[in-house]
This record gives sequence, C-alpha cells and structure tokens, in this order.
Amino acid sequence: MYAGFSQCSAALADIEAIDHYFAQTLCDLLKNDAAWPTTELTSAFHLLLALSVSQRQGNACLLLDDIADQTLFDIPDKTGSGWHFACLPALLEIAQSLAQSPVLHGKLHLLEHRLYSARYWQFEQDIKAGIEARLLPVPLDDTQYQRVAALWPALFNTQSVDEQDWQQVATALSVNQRFAIISGGPGTGKTYTIARLLMAMQAAWDGKLSIMLTAPTGKAAQRLSESIDLALSTFMGNEPLARLGDKIRQQAMTLHRLLGMPRWGIHCRANADRPLNADVVVVDESSMIDLALMARLFRALGPDTRIILVGDPNQLPSVEAGNVLGDILAAMNKSACDSVSVSAAAQFARLCPHLPALANTDKQDEPDCHFTLINAQRFGGDLADAASAISAGDTHTLVRSLESVKSKAVADIEGVAMCEPQALEKQFAQTAKACFDPVNQAGSLSDAIKALLNVRWLTPFRQGEFGAIALNERIETLMSPTGTAGQFYRGKPIMVVENHYSMRLFNGDVGIVWPAANGQLKAWFTADNGAFRAVPLTRLPRFETVYAMTIHKSQGSEFAQLLLCLPEPPSKQAAAICTRELVYTGLTRAKRGCVLVTTTETLRTAVALQQRRKTGMKQALAPLFQGASSGNS
Repeated sequence: MYAGFSQCSAALADIEAIDHYFAQTLCDLLKNDAAWPTTELTSAFHLLLALSVSQRQGNACLLLDDIADQTLFDIPDKTGSGWHFACLPALLEIAQSLAQSPVLHGKLHLLEHRLYSARYWQFEQDIKAGIEARLLPVPLDDTQYQRVAALWPALFNTQSVDEQDWQQVATALSVNQRFAIISGGPGTGKTYTIARLLMAMQAAWDGKLSIMLTAPTGKAAQRLSESIDLALSTFMGNEPLARLGDKIRQQAMTLHRLLGMPRWGIHCRANADRPLNADVVVVDESSMIDLALMARLFRALGPDTRIILVGDPNQLPSVEAGNVLGDILAAMNKSACDSVSVSAAAQFARLCPHLPALANTDKQDEPDCHFTLINAQRFGGDLADAASAISAGDTHTLVRSLESVKSKAVADIEGVAMCEPQALEKQFAQTAKACFDPVNQAGSLSDAIKALLNVRWLTPFRQGEFGAIALNERIETLMSPTGTAGQFYRGKPIMVVENHYSMRLFNGDVGIVWPAANGQLKAWFTADNGAFRAVPLTRLPRFETVYAMTIHKSQGSEFAQLLLCLPEPPSKQAAAICTRELVYTGLTRAKRGCVLVTTTETLRTAVALQQRRKTGMKQALAPLFQGASSGNS
C-alpha cells in the first residue's frame, strides 16, 4: 500500500487526510483478522478510501455500482495514477467481508449494493424509526371536531368554490397527524398555512399544546418567527383568537440551539433520554437539514411529540451529507394533492364541506403525510415560469423566455432576463452603483435597510473572479468613501458568519453600518419586534461584507431584485456544484426581478445537472408508505 498520506495523495487525486486515516485505521484492524487474506488488504484499503470520499461529497453511502470496473482518483497527465476497482461481484464480496469482519465490530454495513460507515447507517435507521412511530394520526373526538370547525371561518374563506384550496387541504388533514410534510415552491403560503394549522391544533386540544418552532440557521429561524407573527397578526382584533395565537407566537430557535448541540462536539443536551418538552415541533427550511442533524432531531422527540417538516424539495440539499426531505418525498411517491385515504377524505369533507371532495385511494390505512401547496400567492409571472422550467429541467423553454438586458438596467428589471458576463464587466461600476447607491444615499437608517433588502448579487462560489469575495471587494471599492475595501463606513452592509447568543446575533444575520444620533458608526440589525438595534463595531462577531453572497448563504432570504452570477466553472469540482437545484434556489430568492449573468451554454449545462446524492433513505422508507405502520395509536 502506501507509506503514509503524502505517498497516497501523490498517487491518487482528490484524497484528503481524513480519507487516508479512515481507510488505514480499519485496515490496521483487519490485520488482526486471521480469516482476512493479506492479499486483499490493498483492495479493501481503496474501497474504504472510496467510501470516505463519497461521504465527504455529501453521500450517505458508497454505491458499489458506481465504482465497479472503474478507474478512480487518477491524476491528469500522470501515468499509472489512480486505482482500478474490480467488477461488481468481486466488490460485493470484499464489502460483505468487511461488514462481517469481527475485528471491525460493526463499523461497516452493507445493504444491497450500498456500503455504509456505521455512523451514517445509524442515522438512516434513527430517521426511519422516528417516522415509522408517527405514521398513524391521533384520533379526533366529536368535541375536537366541533372546536376546529367553529374556528375554521376565522382561518379561511368558507364560501363554496369549484377550485381546490390546498392550504385548507393541508390544514384539515395535518391537524391530527403525528408526522406531516408541507411542501411548496416560493410564495405558495407555507408559513401562512403553518400558522393556521397550529391555530387549528391548539383549538382541537383546547390551547394546551406546547409548540416549538425551529429552522436550521439563525436567519431562517428569524424569518420563521417574523412570518408566523405576521400571519397571526390578522387575529389581533378578536380576543379569543388573539389568546390562541399567543400560545403559538414565539421566537424560533436554530436546530442546534433547540437540541443543545455544543459548539465543538456531537452530543446533544436533548436526546432519547432527555427528550424535548414539546407536543409539536415545526421545522422550517427542512431541505437544508442534513442526515446527521435530522437523526439527532428525531432522537430528541418524545414518543408523543408530533413533527411537521416544511420546505421546498427543489432547493439545494443540505451542505453536509444526505438529502433527507427529498428522499422522504421520493419514498412517499405522492402527495395528498393526488389522492388520500378513505378516512382522510371523510375528515376533509367534515371540516371543509365548502370545497371540492378529495379523490381517495380506497385504502383505509394509507398514510396521508405529505401536502403540496401549489398555487403561488406572491410569486408569479415570469419568475414563477422560469422557476418551473428550471425544476423540470426544461432548458429550451427557460432560455427562450429570457430577454437580453443591458446591465445598467439590473436594478429596474421586472421578471427574468439574462446578460453575458462580458456585458456586466464592461459596465461593472455603473451596474454596482445603480444597485447600491440607494443604500449610501438613503436619508435614514430605515430607508437604508429597505434599500439593502431591495437588491443583492448572488454567486455559486466564494473564490474566483465572480466569487463572493472578489465581487464584494470590487463593489466595496466603489461604495466606500476612501475607495478601499475592508473599512467601516456609512452604508456598509455586513453579514454575521458565526452565532453569538449573548448578542442575539446568528450566522446569516444581515445588518448595516450607520451613524447613531451622536454620529458614531455602529452596526444596526432588525430586532424580533421590527425595531432596529445597535451593536458596537468592536463587539461584532465574525462578519463579511455582503453586497454579494453565495447562493448557499442566501437560503431562507428574499430580495426584490437579484443579479444572479453563473460564471463558467473554473474547475471540475466547481462544475459539480453548479446544478439545477443551485440555479433554482438562487432564482427563487427574487420577489420581483432577476438578471442571470451567464451564457446560454453555462445555463443549459447547470440546469441539466441534478444533484443526486447516494443514500438508502428512499429504499428504507418506501415500504412504510404503502400502508400504515404499527406505530403509536
């Protein structure tokens, strides 16, 4: 084999120290297994390398079919580099021997053709167990039905209509679910629906439910709180409804804080032995949650705790391994928009007699857990059409619909348009000033923050000519009074990049540098109540300038207008992240207009490439959704 990591990385491309350590550690253990042939150690070492690399790339496992009879890790222009893997039957034999070796003590698992480390295998098992235990709904008695029915006219329009109202469908059928997913694209009213669902649940249980709101990032948690608060504000004039809303209204927490995860470490304060004290947990932006974090969440749920996942499955999957929301929905293979069980159809007819009846499956016990919101309430026109074309991979329709635009018109664009990167380069200063001068020229802090939220530049990358770092430096030299980057000045936009709980600042929070009444520059952020609060510049946690930001960082945010840079990827690794999901996520941050700075060919390539992560979640969960589990009743 190799004398060490240096020799290994010199012979194999894309190998990191953690990959070598993982493979070498297990192979050292295998040397103590008398049944393990020494001649097979080299093959086992490279198979373990491939498993570690696969997990590092966001997969939960290594699919042996992908590497069978393939040469991996080859270095361009270096003869003899890389490693050629054996045919599939031989790989399966090695993988089976690894999984069964007594000296590895269950550190590896083989399921069909998927090789796992024990850690990721356990994560999938914990999520499966958590869902399986919650597939049967909580029965509602007549009194509970009456309470919900009495509240319904205050929640929704109850006039008879011919067109289905999927927000009412989701609410009526989720009100007694132990596990539910409410999915939908931008502007379909997911948070609006959640607010009304929680009102209905509180009504059914006489206001006695303990509810927790959470999201994967500080920014997403803040927006969830704000959106729920806004949705509940419509009930303020009705005292009984307002009191019910007060039992829902709260400051959402990040998942890490909810679970009590330490900054360094993996052991949560909330776990199976010390579960969360909650009857209902609502999780927003669920597409961003990785396999490990979702498993820890399910471990922390008490046996009677219900969970509602909310998100858009077409967005980017989590940064870390897994694609949990997408896998769960793929396993379900249908939404209640398509058909429901007989019992669910009866419940809907009882709560919503004013709406068209739902088609049923003729199955009494089929779980009704997934509800798709279809009709966009605030996201329509060209933006919605472009988003639909992207999610469908329809590059022909997408490209045909894009109008060419002069870069100076970016700040005024409505709908979706495209300009070549060279066109932006020629008028970079003019474009940047058109976008961000309103921030510097604002007459008040309120106007400055409003102007800042009006426009943002997004990019897939941090590095490179069109990466977030370079774009911010270039724009800042134009905006800064001194013509240099890195200094504080009136109107400088900043984004916090680490949580600071005592300061109530979280990763992703965006603020602005602005003078206080005494003229001293401070950083200003929007507080939970909508007021502005000042933070001394010397007390800021780590932050970055944020005229431009990566698409990953933009998740959970919205802007009136966007300039979305999609440059030609500078490397094979960079090309791998320029996917359909990334373009969709970037575009759907816009509320009014978006200019794609790209070439037709780059756009076609990105939209054609889907991010498909290797996991076993779909295969594990699919049997559960063919009929109700034997979970709690």
